[in-house]
Amino acid sequence: MSSADQASQPDDNVNPAIQLVLDAMEAAEISPEDALQISLVLLNFVEEHHLDNLEEFLADEQPDAVSIAVWAADSARLKTARELLEEVLGEDEDDEDAEDDSDSGEEDA
Repeated sequence: MSSADQASQPDDNVNPAIQLVLDAMEAAEISPEDALQISLVLLNFVEEHHLDNLEEFLADEQPDAVSIAVWAADSARLKTARELLEEVLGEDEDDEDAEDDSDSGEEDA
């Protein structure tokens, strides 16, 4: 097994619910494009949780400075992940749009 395969293998202590989802994804034999879409949905889920944490911090009289710092670092990571996913997904959509535009021009001629 290659190091890339080992890196993608989950730990033995994975939550059974998570393992069920991972097994379903593997059985579905999803395309790379579908995997990116799934990643975006998962990122949206994590961002919602992240925003809920922010609301809790704002409701605190004296929020913990370390928690705020960790939240800010996580926020930067989430932003980077979203930008990366959107860039990759956007390139695919732009390529399809360009193909659609060139196809429609040929039909009009």
